[in-house]
Amino acid sequence: MGIYDRDYGRQAYSPWEQSNAPKSITVTLIIINVFVFIAEQVTREQIRTSNGDILIDCAVIDWLAISGDTLMKPWMWWQFLTYGFTHDVGSINHLLFNMIGLFVFGRDVEYRLGRKEFLRFYLIAVILGGIVGSVTHLLDGNAGLTIGASGAVIGTSILFACFFPNRELLLMLVIPVKAWVMAIIFITVDLAGALGLLRFSNTAFTVHLAGAFFALAYFRYGWNTQKLSNVTPQQWMKPFRNRSGKSLLKIHDPDRQLAKDADEADRILAKIHAEGEESLTAGERKILERYSRLQREKRNQ
Repeated sequence: MGIYDRDYGRQAYSPWEQSNAPKSITVTLIIINVFVFIAEQVTREQIRTSNGDILIDCAVIDWLAISGDTLMKPWMWWQFLTYGFTHDVGSINHLLFNMIGLFVFGRDVEYRLGRKEFLRFYLIAVILGGIVGSVTHLLDGNAGLTIGASGAVIGTSILFACFFPNRELLLMLVIPVKAWVMAIIFITVDLAGALGLLRFSNTAFTVHLAGAFFALAYFRYGWNTQKLSNVTPQQWMKPFRNRSGKSLLKIHDPDRQLAKDADEADRILAKIHAEGEESLTAGERKILERYSRLQREKRNQ
């Protein structure tokens, strides 16, 4: 029996199955960002100052964005996530560039990691960037706000370059470069900006760097956030073992194992698509076989 004959290698057979297939996380994130931007436009107000200048105020941004105060107010820490879905209400370019970047780089990274793991990677990049942005505001004494998905999008682009270093891209939609060259350019520009060598107004260079270095560490050390979410009861009970090293409490949870193997199966199938079946290790083949067996057992219960 070949790999594509097994349960996990089959395509949806009916229009009903196809209509209920998992949707792309990348596209879902883009849709959420667009909806938030629309909400910003609905709630924006123009305020004329005493000297005749016009300022734009937006209730959505005031509620969701981060500042230096966010770090000092634990009850507001949810803003470390929400700021990453807001964008400059005065111009669509901020949203447009970020969403183009997310679309270009996010789809392949999502396919490589799997839907759930990519979502976790992206949201962690958002949160780390938010924390770094808030710290930057405190250190600079800046009373401004930080918004935008740039940190997570930069992180996604750097991880793309790690996975596909020789993929050719069009820098600024004009200059053909390898993905690894693009990554070096992005990080160099952000480092120069963070050190004050570049003066781009309203650019959160430190937030970009947080996303970039998280992606580099994620790739270098082979991190997988699924390992944190799938800690088994046996692992939590590790201190309660006898002298022979055997657990005093045996817990069997096939549903948890099935969920764990599902993400691994997605990742391995993506690897087959990108590199061929011959690229699989013996361990990866065993995971696919175990996942197929657990699925059949669950259906027969």
